[in-house]
Amino acid sequence: MAGSRIGLDIGSTAVRAAEVRLGGDVAVLVRAAQVPLPVGAVENGEIVDAGAVGEALRELWRRGGFKSRQVTMGVGNQRVVVREVALPWLPDKELRESLAYQVQEFIPIAVDDAVLDFDTLGEFEHEGRRMVRLLLVAAHRAMVGTVVEAAEAGKLLPVGLDLIPFALVRAVGSMDETLEAESEGEEALVDVGAHVTNICVHDRGITRFVRILPSGGRDVSVAIGRALNISDDDAERLKRGEELESGTPSAADARGLALTRAAGFVDEVRSSLQFYTTQTPGTRIGRIVVSGGGSKLDGLLELFQERLPAPVDRGHPMQRVRSELGLSDDAIAEAEPVLAVAIGLAVPGRNG
Repeated sequence: MAGSRIGLDIGSTAVRAAEVRLGGDVAVLVRAAQVPLPVGAVENGEIVDAGAVGEALRELWRRGGFKSRQVTMGVGNQRVVVREVALPWLPDKELRESLAYQVQEFIPIAVDDAVLDFDTLGEFEHEGRRMVRLLLVAAHRAMVGTVVEAAEAGKLLPVGLDLIPFALVRAVGSMDETLEAESEGEEALVDVGAHVTNICVHDRGITRFVRILPSGGRDVSVAIGRALNISDDDAERLKRGEELESGTPSAADARGLALTRAAGFVDEVRSSLQFYTTQTPGTRIGRIVVSGGGSKLDGLLELFQERLPAPVDRGHPMQRVRSELGLSDDAIAEAEPVLAVAIGLAVPGRNG
């Protein structure tokens, strides 16, 4: 596929875009940029102020110099439901046309109020009947409409909408040729945002389980702020290791509080993965890959390794694409966690 694609990630604290050139043996990251969002423009992964987000997107395009206004966008918040379901087999076109009539019992959203999609996991027989197993995705139509409205306010043209966990598989997931023998088992991808954490378990690119948690790095900042009686902004600075004025709490004071709250968060992730392996006999998690801005918290990966029964690594989306950004190694290490979703949205694949 020649040309390029732009992935657009609207996070809780910033908007990010990545432009990937396609057509060669390796996809090439040619442009990327990030612009912060005003506080409250996006809450818990949902756009609250489409106008403010649109203004940030216009600035993002000015800053990034992107060559097209066509974008593939991602959704991943509490207004998205993902379920594995089994339905009678039909040809793909007929299955898609009849989906709304078959899945109401599986989702807590009226089908008339939902945007539906699916990914086929496989076929099987049940009592002599041919069946198909699907990973069903249902998103609130109003939420999707607000995402499109924000893009249009930014003078952009949405040409695709994808589930963020699917994009993570393409950005940092291990495929057949890269999965090492010692990592046998399924791989869990954990993208830690400010307010939302996306968890995706996949088997060599085939998504098996998705869970979206309403918690992330901002919860750590709030815990620090409340315990030390300081503003959220000062708590965020302390969490990043910055020092405040003399006579105020120090970064060392904040570190213990941060890790205590982060430990509770890691336990939430562990419970989600345990739920999956319990509900799916014979499966196990062989590797965990962590990305997202919240994953930059000092000591978080060590907590994951202590509390989860599998090797833990950072995600490296710039190993999946060749970068032409001209960044230093330190700059790449800083940018990779926050660009994983945007890069995954820009890279086509099984779910894209």
